[in-house]
Amino acid sequence: MKRVQITGKSVRKFEDGYPIVSLTDLENAQDFDNGAWVQLENHGHFVATAYFAKQHRGIGYVMSLRENESIDERFFTGKFRAAVAKRAAFAESPAYRLFNGTGDGLGGLVVDVFNGVYVFRWQNNALKQQAKLIYAGFERIVGKGQTVVAETPGQEHLQVVSGQLDAQPMQVLENGVTYPVDLSLSRQQLALEFRDIRAWAKATSQQRRILNLYSAETGLVTAAMLGGAIEAVTVDPTNRATTAVQAQLAANNFDQAAVEMRTMDVANYLDYAVKHDLTFDTIFINPPAFIRGKKWAFTLEQDLQDLLEQALKLAKSGSQLVVTTTTPTYGMKRLRETISAAIQNYTGHVTVSNTFLSPNDFLTNKADRHSEALKGVQLTVE
Repeated sequence: MKRVQITGKSVRKFEDGYPIVSLTDLENAQDFDNGAWVQLENHGHFVATAYFAKQHRGIGYVMSLRENESIDERFFTGKFRAAVAKRAAFAESPAYRLFNGTGDGLGGLVVDVFNGVYVFRWQNNALKQQAKLIYAGFERIVGKGQTVVAETPGQEHLQVVSGQLDAQPMQVLENGVTYPVDLSLSRQQLALEFRDIRAWAKATSQQRRILNLYSAETGLVTAAMLGGAIEAVTVDPTNRATTAVQAQLAANNFDQAAVEMRTMDVANYLDYAVKHDLTFDTIFINPPAFIRGKKWAFTLEQDLQDLLEQALKLAKSGSQLVVTTTTPTYGMKRLRETISAAIQNYTGHVTVSNTFLSPNDFLTNKADRHSEALKGVQLTVE
């Protein structure tokens, strides 16, 4: 295994549990070799075993801080044993996250469960090189004969690894609401991290008018309608958002006439709604990090405050807004700051009435503040 020298500044953060390797951690940036498994050292002293991988955050992940620990089948078996034990309360759930990357000590891999089917999501090809060992360790814990499918970066369809995948889409029942999930496609269709917010939406939507901006994969509109909402408007610039909501409503035999689906720029809809004095009782906002249209672009860092200020114009006394983000680098502190700035420009009175984080099956790494999958704030207009 190649030995790579890291800076003195980097030693402490890895020893404290930080799992992501950055190019600036290396004494010599040319030591980066995509896909390589390496020993990180400082002045000849072992610091960690890691692997290098091109990815959206950093250049790799720390695997172990123990010099003599082999990264073998036994190593991966231990990771899955611990993960399964920590999800004992979810074992009978129709859908949950069994393994959550750095939260379970193995950056680059996520495993979700849908109706007993295990979905491996490889987040880089470097870790996938160890797939044979990882699958073997997984099988030791969950047993043989399980149906396993896998998603690889860049592939449109999931691959069946073992077992037999029944006809798709399957119907996933959560809190009395049915969600169709097609495990032949790699695109996420039901964001599991939104489970608690879906439960809240169903419980609090009786006789309310709903506005949903972005976030078709969250299932919030469907949960709200099944919870007794009288009507909803869902706005998203992508065609797949409309298709997803239609499929969810159809799976629950719900009359789609009460849900207005608009495929358009969210900012343009907000302008229209303000001009026509529209108001809503509950507004869900889950913007992407970045999205571009023919004549417009939205960037979370630059445009969220303006989006919130426009959305607040559609609120009235008693309205509630739930603002969420799943962008790793946009933390709860940043979200609160942006919300606070938007509220300052609002003439009414707004309070933060609740916050949302990922459910308990989404384990996080305490040393990595960006490992929290979901950050959400609930606002109440008084």
